[in-house]
Parts: sequence; structure tokens; C-alpha cells
Amino acid sequence: MQMVRLFAHTVIMLWAVSALGHHNVIGVYDDLRRFTAEVEVRNFELIYPHPLMFVEITDIPDGQAIDGIEIGQTWTLEMDNRRELIDLGFDHDTFIPGDRILVAVDPSRHTRYRENTLYLRAAEHRREGFIYLHNVRRLFPVDPAGDSLSRHMHRII
Repeated sequence: MQMVRLFAHTVIMLWAVSALGHHNVIGVYDDLRRFTAEVEVRNFELIYPHPLMFVEITDIPDGQAIDGIEIGQTWTLEMDNRRELIDLGFDHDTFIPGDRILVAVDPSRHTRYRENTLYLRAAEHRREGFIYLHNVRRLFPVDPAGDSLSRHMHRII
């Protein structure tokens, strides 16, 4: 009986570690190198487990210098899980090719793990009229006067 308990405990611990690893965004992406960029959507895939947005960087405001990231490059933005995005009202047409959005993203710590992938922390989507923050389970309206995303950045953890 003690062997069965030890085996069960080991299986549970291994499962817990792998689950944490999968959802450990900080371990994969570098929040200390977060930057904002204007991007143009090339494609949006509302897939499991994490939707992906393929974008071209069109501007990096405020002269932010990010090693290896330049205007004109194509990147993949990894997003929160699909279920949470659908609960917020996202669908396959939320981001369409040609949409220009302002994003706050974290670069990958390990290019071998996520080459040319950034983690989407926040987005200001003017056409749809919302601001999305990855850790807040609601959308905020875009301020027609502008500068909406920067006023919400303090909410990102």
C-alpha cells in the first residue's frame, strides 16, 4: 500500500510541475524587457491552447531600442488561453489582416524555445474599440482622444 501511495504522490507531483511549467509565462518570456510597438496583423489563429497572432512591426514608439527587434520584422504574438479570450468576446474576426494595433509585449528569454515569438501582455485595438490586458478578465474602451494603452499599463502583472 505504501508503494501505491508513493507512486500516486510521484505522479501528482510530476503533473503539477509540468502544469506550472506550461503556464509559467515569466519563465519563458522576459517581462523586464517589455516594450510597446505598433503592429499590422497578418493573421490571427484562435486555436488551443493559446491563440496566435502573426504581425509585422510597423513602429516602435519612444525610440525604444530592443536587441534583435526592428521595424519591418514579422513576429508571432502568443496570447492567453483560448477559453478566456472567447469569454471576453474574441472570435476569428477580432483581429483581421491589415488591422493596426498597439501592443505591449515581452520577448522570449530563450530563442530556441520560442523563436520570433513575443508574449502579448496588452493590446489597443482601435477598430474594435477595446484595450485588452492579458491578466484582467475584462476589456476597456479605447479613449477617442488617444493614449489609452499607456494609461492601463500599470494593471499588467
